[in-house]
Amino acid sequence: MTERDERPTAVVHAERGAQAWRAAEMAQRMTAPDHSDFYALAGELVDTLRAVEALAAVLAQQVAGYAAGRPVYDDSGVIEPRTRLRAGVLALAELRHGVAEGERAVNAFWNAISHIGVEVAS
Repeated sequence: MTERDERPTAVVHAERGAQAWRAAEMAQRMTAPDHSDFYALAGELVDTLRAVEALAAVLAQQVAGYAAGRPVYDDSGVIEPRTRLRAGVLALAELRHGVAEGERAVNAFWNAISHIGVEVAS
């Protein structure tokens, strides 16, 4: 019998996604190089990075308004909670920027690999 996972659905999906990417990396490591695999994986990387960027945007919006209407505190007792929240939003903006750069790079790879073919020996 399996226990019911009580964590929020988004967290469960994120964990499964990370596990799936680790499994994909290991599977690819054990596979002979093939350009069709490169192409397919590049497409999945683009899709994944777009999803990560979208999630970061949602989190930034939620964190930006997190202190509105609720008492929050910083567990260090040293930093104003709203300052910590602003720092979090800025970190998410940096993440979104980096992911967008990564997505452009993997799109360039995807485009480059799409023009590769393999000659079939006669």
